[in-house]
Amino acid sequence: MVAAELLEHAFLAALGGDVRPRFEGVTTLAATLAQLRDAALAAYPDLAVDAATFAAELARRLGAAASPEQLARIRADHVHIAIACADGAPLAVRRFEDDFLDEVDAAARRLRARPDQADEVRSHLRRILFVSEPGRPAALSEFSGRGDLRSYLRVIATRELVRVVNKGRREVGVTDDAFLDMLSPASDPELGYLREHYQADVDAAMRAALAALPEQPRALLRYSVVDGWTVDRIGALYGIHRATAARRVAAAREELGALIRAELAARLAISVDEVDSIVRLVQSRIDVSLERLLG
Repeated sequence: MVAAELLEHAFLAALGGDVRPRFEGVTTLAATLAQLRDAALAAYPDLAVDAATFAAELARRLGAAASPEQLARIRADHVHIAIACADGAPLAVRRFEDDFLDEVDAAARRLRARPDQADEVRSHLRRILFVSEPGRPAALSEFSGRGDLRSYLRVIATRELVRVVNKGRREVGVTDDAFLDMLSPASDPELGYLREHYQADVDAAMRAALAALPEQPRALLRYSVVDGWTVDRIGALYGIHRATAARRVAAAREELGALIRAELAARLAISVDEVDSIVRLVQSRIDVSLERLLG
């Protein structure tokens, strides 16, 4: 069997029964497959993919929507390197990284991502592109070739960078003096009185409470109090409903209040119950301030 006939036989054998009739009787099929094979070998002559495997993979990757027109337009060179990478060939993986992974750096520049964020995405991409896991095949084993690999990778890299950058924004710390002033504004006369008399203890308790607050509640309070974000915007950032976002902001406020009470009790050498009864105004006015600021 000559090479073109071998390609045609392997291609037709790999097609689903519903798809095969679209190609049977196409007199140019063998020539088209031979041209695609030649283009693939011209681009990557050092990557070994045998002819029958190449043709069968073209059929599998085109899938149920395959047509002679789609076959003629397929990026055979990119399918060729994807097959070699999916087989775990070290040379193919190195060639892929050399030829395509610069899309991560390009996307990072567009999104103004940090170098460590780009490195995180690059590492994640290597796993999803090259490694199959339970319930998830390696992405390069599913690449269809209908588009080019560079565009395919650009979409994945951009999506992952957006996720990592947004994750970084959600984890912004809350330690600045402006936040403390907004939580307990000097213009509040009652709280101002207490801060004047117990200023060192109250401020120290608030700073310690903020430092002890877990990462996500700190970020939620910063978005709400410092940045003035609505619950709709916070919900959009976290991918949750506005009602869930509102509950999480309220829970963050309550958690901060409890930490402030505990810290103040320790600093004044009184019990938490005594904090509630003796300096209740500190907590109540902080709650009022937060409720007003969180809207």
